[in-house]
Amino acid sequence: MKAALLFKSLFYKLYRFVKPFKDERLNLFFLISVLLVLIYAWRVVDLAYFKKDYWIEKVKRQFAGRIKLSPPRGAILDRNGTVLAASEKVVSFYIRPSEVKDWKLFESIILRKDSVLEEYSKEKGIPLDRLKELLSPFESVTAEDLKKAYKKKFTVLVRGKEKREIPFVWLKKRLSLGVDESSRAVRLALKIYYALSGENRFKKRYPDLIGFTTEYKRVYPYAVGSTVVGITSPFGEGLTGLERYLEREGLIVGKPIELAGSKDARGRVYLGTNATFFVTKEKGKSVELTLDGNLQYIVEKVLSKYGAMWNPIFINAVLMDPNTGEILAAASWPFFDYENPKEGGPLTPRYAVSPYEPGSVMKPLVLAAALNEGLVTPNSVFFCPARYKVGNKVFKNEFHGRDVKLRAWEIIQYSDNVGIIQVAQLLGKERLYSYYRAFGFGKKTGVELPGESPGILRNWKKWRDVDFATLAFGHNISVTTLQLAAAYSAMVNGGIYYKPTFLKAVIDDKGRVLKEFKPKPERRVISERVSKEMRRILTMVVEGGTGTATKFENFYVGGKTGTALRYNPKIHGYDKSKINATFAGAFPMTNPRYVLVVSVVEPKVPRNMLWASKIAVPIFREISERVLLYERVAPDKKKYFINGNGCVESVDINKNFTFKNGLQQKKK
Repeated sequence: MKAALLFKSLFYKLYRFVKPFKDERLNLFFLISVLLVLIYAWRVVDLAYFKKDYWIEKVKRQFAGRIKLSPPRGAILDRNGTVLAASEKVVSFYIRPSEVKDWKLFESIILRKDSVLEEYSKEKGIPLDRLKELLSPFESVTAEDLKKAYKKKFTVLVRGKEKREIPFVWLKKRLSLGVDESSRAVRLALKIYYALSGENRFKKRYPDLIGFTTEYKRVYPYAVGSTVVGITSPFGEGLTGLERYLEREGLIVGKPIELAGSKDARGRVYLGTNATFFVTKEKGKSVELTLDGNLQYIVEKVLSKYGAMWNPIFINAVLMDPNTGEILAAASWPFFDYENPKEGGPLTPRYAVSPYEPGSVMKPLVLAAALNEGLVTPNSVFFCPARYKVGNKVFKNEFHGRDVKLRAWEIIQYSDNVGIIQVAQLLGKERLYSYYRAFGFGKKTGVELPGESPGILRNWKKWRDVDFATLAFGHNISVTTLQLAAAYSAMVNGGIYYKPTFLKAVIDDKGRVLKEFKPKPERRVISERVSKEMRRILTMVVEGGTGTATKFENFYVGGKTGTALRYNPKIHGYDKSKINATFAGAFPMTNPRYVLVVSVVEPKVPRNMLWASKIAVPIFREISERVLLYERVAPDKKKYFINGNGCVESVDINKNFTFKNGLQQKKK
């Protein structure tokens, strides 16, 4: 009130001071006009100068819009160009239930009921069969789908209080339909509805009672390698495996684009004619993997066979090229099933994320280290008593109470614990630890899978003498199947450790290589001479040791079995009824092209079968046999030729590859 009186007093003082006219009414009009002009001028200056940016941005938001477009993901291919994962353009139907007045009519049209379509057919003179054909994209829509969508018609709480009608509800998503036929079906359905209902479409806020949008759905046509390839979410984001890794690295997704357009009164954005041009320039790149889809299929089929027979917790298998570190196949049974995801196994790549105690497969690595240090030769002789005490623990040899002498290579052939403990003691704790680390244990391999485990390898300073002894034959250490494959690759390929990898190249949609992933030799672990000796020693395991079930007529195969008891927390100790069974090996052994590691965790079999030679070896043999046949590898044990009579003959080759001067013949 005081402010009003003050303003009135000031106004009259100004009025009495400025009186250009004799007429009081003119003076009052003039003064009011001057005040209005000043106010208007100030407002113009304020809008044009002080608040210019604010109002320009506001206008842009009202009359111009931007749409963020995410281009389709690139494909994931195997090394032969077979598609393992691709983006398929799909259609998603939506409806506006709050706008549909005659729901029974609308439902009958979408469900293509004869009673309704016949009426429209007679009215327009269009054959009924033709109408049904044009509406065929709605075949996958069921009465239940429509019922669920209609139930979402009314109640939605906004901020927990206000109820609003939903103008948009998904009816059926991600259908493999063409855009043109979907568009025709939608237009026809709307024509029939408006013709039979008598409603005026132009008086509706949303006349598109049914419509569709296009999206991209990830499909996996070859349906193998699920734990490697992974999956995406319904929103197209990588969730697991390479789908996640490649997206995170920006290798498989294009750069999202924001396109400007004009807005209509309802806020819908209309893009310009060049929008498609820009989108096609920003597609996601395709990635070629080191995996061979056919080898992956072979591995998965074999694991499925033995998984069904023995029902273990899981079976892992990794097939690797030892000369490059390229992973040719990697699987973990039970498998995730792309077609029936609820019925299959998990997507966990257990060969990379689930470490376990491997057992005697570690023995060749210990001997390789001792050979490399010059502490022993393959023919060094060790006295291996029936009982050998370390600290407060007594270890038994593999010869059932006999004291024996074994050459170094025989320790591996017969998998003797006492012998390998003595080899490890020659090395010492610190050197054994450094070689285990050099072979890749106790740290991640760096493979392109999220969640990889480094395994468990304690520092050598924390080892007790008993721990040191058991570490020589694969206890008190946890490794992954992938780590074993990488370590064995280094042992047989000439002594070089290669980083395991799934990636081969990034290519564009025309097949041009944009980026190539070269093999990464990370370090030398053992000498080439020692690597050659280890190939011969591993071959003796198959030719006359614990892995004879893997022996082939035409090929030298080498490897090592590993049987480790599993720790049972219920009894606070190792359970003799539960094992980890492993076989790690390579073939053909004179010039290895493949390293294969098979690990079976806790198979459900009779006690007399709880050995790696009975569990892991048969799986290894079947996979390696099928791989050799598929790849048409030339034999390295025999050479075949056609004689003068046209008959096929063979001669033995590489006769001196195996050792023949053993000191013992193990008693069975």
